[in-house]
Amino acid sequence: MSRTVEFYTPEQVAIQYELAGVGSRGVATVLDGLLQVLLYLVVLVIPLVLVVVNILPPWERYSSEVFSIVIALGFFLVSWGYYIFFETLWNGETPGKRWMGLRVIKDGGYPVDFRSVVIRNLVRVVDSLPLFYGLGLVVALLHRRYQRLGDMAGGTLVVSHGREARRAVGLGDTQVFRLLDASALSQLSRLSREEYRVVQRFLERRNDLPAGLQAEFARRLSRQLIEKFGYQEPALGMDYLRWLEELDLAFRRRALGIVSAPAPATETAEQAPPATPSASDGRKW
Repeated sequence: MSRTVEFYTPEQVAIQYELAGVGSRGVATVLDGLLQVLLYLVVLVIPLVLVVVNILPPWERYSSEVFSIVIALGFFLVSWGYYIFFETLWNGETPGKRWMGLRVIKDGGYPVDFRSVVIRNLVRVVDSLPLFYGLGLVVALLHRRYQRLGDMAGGTLVVSHGREARRAVGLGDTQVFRLLDASALSQLSRLSREEYRVVQRFLERRNDLPAGLQAEFARRLSRQLIEKFGYQEPALGMDYLRWLEELDLAFRRRALGIVSAPAPATETAEQAPPATPSASDGRKW
C-alpha cells in the first residue's frame, strides 16, 4: 500500500502527506496511555489531599455510591476527555502524537474540527476491543490509508507532519497567491476558526448557488475579511472568489505546517482533479 496521499485544491495545488503507519501510531498511543495513567492517579489523589487538609469532609460521610460515581466520572473524563481536549486544542495532536511527529487531519487535507474529533474518539472504545486496540490494529493494517474504525467514522486521517513528511506541490507561492500579498499572509493569525469555517462552508457549497448569487456572497464575505486584514484591493478590479480560495489555502497551509517543494515522482493515493480550477464538485470535505 502507498504511504503517500495527495489532495488537490481549487487552485490546482497538490497537498501531499505521508500517512502514519501503525507502528508510530502505536508508540504514540502507548505514550498517551502512560500520561493518562498519571492523570488517573491525580484524579484519585486530589480528593485524598482535600480530605487530609480538611477542605472536604472525612471519608465516613460519603456513601459507596458517591465514590463509585466520582471514580466513574474521573475515568470517563480522562479516557475520552484527554484525546478530545488535546486533539481539539492542539490541532489534531496529543502529547504522544506530537512526540512522534503525527497529526490527525480531516480526509481532504483540512485541519480537524471538533465534530470529527468527538466522533473518532467515541468510536475508540470499539477500536480498543478485545484488548488494547486489537480490532483497531487489524482494521488499520487492512485499510489502504491505515484508518481505524474511528477514523472512518470521523472522516479523519493520521499523517506524519515533520518538515520532510508534508509538502505543497504543483505551483509556487508566487503563482498560487496572486491576490494575497505578503502583508495579508503575515496576518493569518487574525482569522479565527469560526471565520475560517464560514469561508470553508461557502466554498464547499458555492456550486449550489446561481452564478450571480455566488458572486454576491463572495463579495460580501470577502469585504468583511478584507477590512479586517487592511488589505488593499487591486485598482483594476477584484476577484473575490479567487481571494477566498487563496485565503482558504493559506489558512490550511499555516494550520498544517505545509511547506512548498517541487513535486516528487511518487505514486499517490488520489487521482488528479479536472484541469479547470472552477470545477470544485469533488470538494466533499
